[in-house]
Amino acid sequence: MALESATESNDAESAMQPSMLEEIVQNPNPYPIVAEMELPEVWQLCQQARDLAWDPAKIDYSDLARANLPDEVRRAGAEWWSLRAWMEHGATPYGAERYRDAVASHQPFEVKQQIVNFIAEELRHHEASFRVARAIGGSVADYEATPRADYFQTIIPKFHDEKDEKAMSFFGGLAVNTLFEQLSGELLQARYENARFESIREACKLILRDEARHIQFGRIVMRRFFPALSTEEKALLGAKVSKKLRGSLLNGVYAVVNLPEDERKRSSRNRALAAEYGLGATHPDEEMGIIKTALDKIREDVAPWNVPIPAIPEVDGLQKAAA
Repeated sequence: MALESATESNDAESAMQPSMLEEIVQNPNPYPIVAEMELPEVWQLCQQARDLAWDPAKIDYSDLARANLPDEVRRAGAEWWSLRAWMEHGATPYGAERYRDAVASHQPFEVKQQIVNFIAEELRHHEASFRVARAIGGSVADYEATPRADYFQTIIPKFHDEKDEKAMSFFGGLAVNTLFEQLSGELLQARYENARFESIREACKLILRDEARHIQFGRIVMRRFFPALSTEEKALLGAKVSKKLRGSLLNGVYAVVNLPEDERKRSSRNRALAAEYGLGATHPDEEMGIIKTALDKIREDVAPWNVPIPAIPEVDGLQKAAA
């Protein structure tokens, strides 16, 4: 009996052992854990984040519930803000990986704190977005936890490709992400201006305030670390900007231009409806112009460090020129 029990125990222990073929994830060695302040400008952003924290649950969304909106518009608005919620949520696993990298590379406290703030703030933006989606939907629609379109189910997880992130240096990758924060901020500003409802305006305003700190962090990174980058890495950063913009963010997130035809028509109509009724959306016909202006500004910002961002046909108008 004792032998049988011992055999069962050994079997159980064997069953708990990981397969020799299974990859075992190693936790990064955190030591030395740096406590000395190295980037006071970053620490100032961290202090601002503490002082300016806000709660999406405290925004009054009742104006959306009371609004006289056609059912079709409520469905379109709920889908639009669901898409915004998916996009904001997509930034959180990216942030988690960057925090892991910060620990492994022994970054100073203020850099780790800034990344933690970024994760918390992007999750806060996600919450505000799904609360707006639910309030717009009312009894007609709801926040969509999973996209209805198979296409979106495929593209949303591709926002951040860790293979691309790992190809860049730690601070180079953070700077590239910040360039997209700048792009999304320009679009969100237009959506804030479109909003006719106070709850949506308040949510957009508070999200924009957080994003301004994210952009400022990127400017600090560029100023401090870009001069030391090699020509090869500068070219790599520009290529990653182009790849990410074309590969996922023009596929329904920033604009609908690269969507499959059927989905492009459907998404365009819903965005147009949401914009027409002032639900904090951008009309599809306006989005590319906003992106073009923002991209030109980004090129100006990185020009002093000779970081080349390749021509992007959908944005720079090369497709029309070729035609």
